[in-house]
Amino acid sequence: MNIFKNKNKFYWNIHINKKVNKMTINKANKLFNEIGNNTLNNEKTSVGIIEHYVNLNLENKFKVGTYSIYTSLGVKNNAGIMSELRGQDTLIKLQARRKVIVDKLILPIADLKNLVESDEKKTNLQKKKTKAENKTNVESDAVANKSDEKIKANAIRTTANDITYPILFLCSLDKSNFKFKNNRVSINVMILPIFKVKTNEYETKDIDVCKSVFGFDKTKVGVENGSKMFVECNFSVLKKLAQKMLFNVKVQRSIEETNQVEDLEETTEELTKSEYSTEKAEQMVSSIKSQLTYLDNNNSLDAIFQIENHIRELKNYGEKLESIVEPLRKQSNNSINKDIYGSWVVDNVSSVALEGNTIEALEKNFNKKFKVV
Repeated sequence: MNIFKNKNKFYWNIHINKKVNKMTINKANKLFNEIGNNTLNNEKTSVGIIEHYVNLNLENKFKVGTYSIYTSLGVKNNAGIMSELRGQDTLIKLQARRKVIVDKLILPIADLKNLVESDEKKTNLQKKKTKAENKTNVESDAVANKSDEKIKANAIRTTANDITYPILFLCSLDKSNFKFKNNRVSINVMILPIFKVKTNEYETKDIDVCKSVFGFDKTKVGVENGSKMFVECNFSVLKKLAQKMLFNVKVQRSIEETNQVEDLEETTEELTKSEYSTEKAEQMVSSIKSQLTYLDNNNSLDAIFQIENHIRELKNYGEKLESIVEPLRKQSNNSINKDIYGSWVVDNVSSVALEGNTIEALEKNFNKKFKVV
């Protein structure tokens, strides 16, 4: 009887624990899904905001005083938007035009002038006043509330920046080539161009906007001449499409390269901060060799030269090479004096250090040192 009771108690405990664990998992699952749903809702809201401003433009109400998207860009009508923006050769120039539209139109129309970025710097008196105000604010939730306000303001400002290019793209189109429904926008992909871009003096490359964004060749869809084919875009797809249409290839390439460099820097930081292992070292060596070959293939000789100079400055590596040649110096009473560079052994007496961190400087100093004409 006692055994039976104990068994029941054991079963009951397991049953309850499983139920508690399941409830805990379900709660965590629900909370994580809320994060995902909030992100999706933000995307839908962003499309809704875009729709509002595009409709204002169609009604000739997308303006504040004398400012409109056309006066801000210096174009006469929607036909000039795309050519004006694709004519900008740097991302900084594009961002400058975006800033004008955000600060002069998008935020003021939404009664959010307080979020317009100011170029004015605070005076010392204003800074002291702000510090004094902060000192008097001793409520327990003051810091958290202030942080909440900043997060909200940053989110609004970021959204205003993110919606600008999609708005400009849609405003550049004839209204018959797009339509909004259920917080998405459908685009007539048959109007999307195939840009011809020069790869060198003699060759050109086709960039199919439809294929690069939506993944299919519109010429093989089979619609009749003059027919339309609408494809839905959520906010993320619309942003990508707007960039492909409004940014020239040079700018797009610079964005991709910046992202690649940032990814490389992040990966490098993670690798060098984590614990050392021989397996990781082997992977790093393989990666470094590939990167050096890439630099060499692209004639980035200054970069390779700087790496080579850096190797000579490495402490532990340098000391180990020195410890290899030192016994020979002692054994020969310094009559044999060698240095090691990689797998090469050279006479220390005849070796010369040349200053410079570029191949051009190296060549110049070499010619000067050895009187090469």
